[in-house]
Formats: sequence, structure tokens, C-alpha cells
Amino acid sequence: MYILEKLLTIFYTIIFSTILVIVILTMLSWSAYMAGILPLLTALVFLYLKKNKRFLPSRTCRYLWYGMSGCSLVLLIWVSFTCKVDFTWDWGKIILSSAEYVTTGRLQSPEYYARYPNNQLCLICMTGLFQLIQYLHPTADLEIFQNVSIVISCLFVWGAINMIYLIGKETWGMRRAVLAGLFSVGCLPLYMYAQFLYTDTPGLFLLTVLVYLHVMIFREDLFLRRIAYAILAGMIAGITYHVKVIPFIIFIAMILAELFHRNHRAREKAAILASAMLICLGTWYSVGSFSDQVSSDQFGITAEAKEQWQFPLTHWIMMGLNREGMGGYHEQDVIYTAYFPSMKERKSENIKVIQERMHDFGVDGLLMHIFHRKLPRTWGDSCLAGDNYLSRLPRDRNNDVVQFMIMDGKHHDYCLVYTWTYYVILFVGIILSGIMAVKNRQRQDVLLMGRIALLGLTFFEILWECNSRYLITFIPLLIIMALDGYFRCKEERHIYPDF
Repeated sequence: MYILEKLLTIFYTIIFSTILVIVILTMLSWSAYMAGILPLLTALVFLYLKKNKRFLPSRTCRYLWYGMSGCSLVLLIWVSFTCKVDFTWDWGKIILSSAEYVTTGRLQSPEYYARYPNNQLCLICMTGLFQLIQYLHPTADLEIFQNVSIVISCLFVWGAINMIYLIGKETWGMRRAVLAGLFSVGCLPLYMYAQFLYTDTPGLFLLTVLVYLHVMIFREDLFLRRIAYAILAGMIAGITYHVKVIPFIIFIAMILAELFHRNHRAREKAAILASAMLICLGTWYSVGSFSDQVSSDQFGITAEAKEQWQFPLTHWIMMGLNREGMGGYHEQDVIYTAYFPSMKERKSENIKVIQERMHDFGVDGLLMHIFHRKLPRTWGDSCLAGDNYLSRLPRDRNNDVVQFMIMDGKHHDYCLVYTWTYYVILFVGIILSGIMAVKNRQRQDVLLMGRIALLGLTFFEILWECNSRYLITFIPLLIIMALDGYFRCKEERHIYPDF
């Protein structure tokens, strides 16, 4: 298992070194002047590793974090309301559908939810939220519904930022936890997505909870407590699957990492894994049954409607092989799949197209498609498409903050200088984490799970319809893995202070 663990870590390092090259080339294609940040970043990393004096006492660091945490919540809400947008894409669809159902008793476009049942639970929760708002405020309108949803979404993002701090505290200690928290507070894409109460912001919060529970299982000495954490992780994972599938990769990575754990006895491993997986399966089934039943009874999204409208999983694999869409969403593929009247026919026709596209690509063409189209489309955006979503129908386009954040804003180049710098720092640390893990022969690695999860995410995006937005839920893990790389380098030099 030790050799397999090292081989996996080497593979992780190679994959993310390739992604770093793609990131840098994409950055330079935007502006060749960004090459100037590379020696600057090298100098900053060197200075950080060389620093061996603490500037702040532990208590001051703790108070610093409390202040920054509070400021980040205020900033999240302020940016979200300043950059408020009108309703577009799937987020807008769910807000409008929920508001319409609460105010009129009718559901807008039930066929949409029959086609994409992954949005069922989101619709149920949003409708329940708006009904509560209407109960407390009978004259509430769409504007109030949206405003409350923005605040709740900001709380999810803020919760994730605080969970990064807690994960850091358990993994590296309080001082480095403060650095992890400060680094997450400075992550601009989190502010870009904060106003959208869709699957992304609850998804990134649930991801951080799963990572925290994994750390606690790893660190805890008492067997019964590990079992308790495993049960809780299974429950959260079962819910996460129905909120957003992509963060569920974390749970799979947790299971695999536990198998690699060298300090847990075989019987204890078996008990932990069985507890987590059985509870996850039970929660997954219960939440799914509840979602299907409510959707059928309340919204008319029946099994018959799904048979008529639902897309098979093969549809997204087919879109991932579309040259014109760079392996991402492509409207013509949606029209094509929707043309066929039954689920069986849609799946059959999708498989035919997949086979045709694979044949047309050949091995060389498929590799070119992955490395020249899909990986750049997925990883080559320092804003993770957040500036794109904000540029769709902004309320106050002339605001300077909006012009800084949106894709076509007159100040957006300054935003990109910051986000690209942050992004490169992130990926350099992610690679360092892999390199240092390969070098260390003795250390039992609590963040092996993170490397497994990021490999899983990469392969998911290669197989599936790719979208830079899908990475937003993994931003907390990217931050944790990047800081793990820098902290390990510091430990290599036997220098431990951080302030």
C-alpha cells in the first residue's frame, strides 16, 4: 500500500504540473506582461521560506482571524449586493420557479426539472425558504426573495471560509490556520459566486465539512469517536450527493484514503468504512425518496414526466466530446438529445454519437481534445467563470466595483492581474504538496485524501461536460492543498513560525 500511495502521489504531481503549464500559458495568452509576476512570485516564496521570526503572539493571531472573519462576511454581502444581477442560467430559473410557485401555486416549466432531476432538491429547499419568508412577511415579492437568498448564499461561503480555518487548526495548528483563513478570505471567485444561492455555494460548504470530518477521523485516537465522525460523514455525503454530485468525490477519496491509513488496524478500518458507507447509502436513499415524492406530489414531476424529458448520463459525456463546444455545454447537443421521445432512445442515440466522435478523434485527436480544449477550458480561467456570470444582466453596470468584477468591465484587467497571480500561487503550492509528500518516507499523510480527490475531479472533468464553474466547490480544497505544499517546504527547512 505504501508503494501504491507513492505512485498515486507521483501521478498527482505530474498531472497538476501539466495543469500549471496550461494555467501559465493561458495567463500569458491573456497578457504577455504577466510573465513579470513569475520571478516576483519566486522571490515571495523564497522570502516566506526564509523567514524565521514570529512577529505576532498567538493570542493576537487569534484575534486577527476573528476580525478578518467578520470583515469577510461584511465584504461578501456588500460585493454581492453591489454586483447584483438579474435572473439568468440555472440559478435564475430556480429562483423564478420557486417564487412563482409560492405566489401563484404554479410551477414554471416543470419539464425543466424532469429533464434535470439533480435540481429537484434545490427547488424544494428554495420553495420552502420562500414560503417561510412569505409567512413572516406576507407582502414579500421577488426582490425580497432574491435578497434573502443572497444573504443565505453568502453565509454558506462564509461558513466554508471558517471551515478552512478549522481544518487548518486541526492539521497545522492555530498560527497556520490563520494564514489558511486569510488566504481564503482573499480568494476573489468566492465573492463572485457568493450571491448565487444555487448548488455551488451549499456544495462548497458541505465539501469543507467532509474534509474536516476526514481530518478528525484521521487525528482522533478514540475508536468510538472515529466511528461517530464516520457516521456523520456518511450522513453529510448522502445529502451532498443530492445537493451537488461533484463534492461527493470527497467522500470517495475519504474511503480510499482510509484504506491507505497505516496507523489504523484492519478491524477498525473495516468498522469505520462500513459505518460511513452504510449511513451514506441510507441517507442517499432517504433524501432521494423524499425528493422524488415531494417533486411528484407538489410539482407534478412524476416518473412518467422524467421518462418523457430526462436526459441520460450519456448526454454529458457526449457534450464532453464536442469539438465546437470545447468539451463544454453545447446547445446543439441539448437540442439533439431532446429530440428523441424516450429515455431509452436518448441513451441509445447518445452512445452512437459518442462512438462516432471517439472514432473521428482517434487516440491522438482525443489526447489533443483533452489537453488542448478540455483542460484549458476547465482550469485556464483564474475567475472560474465568475466574471462571466456576473456580466450577465448586472443591475448597476456603471458601478466601479461591477466594472472591476465583470468580464467586459473597464477595470477588469486589474481584477485579472490579481486573480491570475493568486491562481498561479495556488497551483505552485498544490504541486509542492505532491513533491514534498513523495520526498517524505515516514510521515502518515492526512491530506492524501485531498490529492485523491483532486485527481478524481480532474478525471471527472475530462470524462464529463467540462465547466470552470464546477471548480468553485473545490476551491477550499485547492487552498488547503496549496498551503500544505508551502508549509511542508517550510518544515523541510526546520523553520516553523508563520507570523
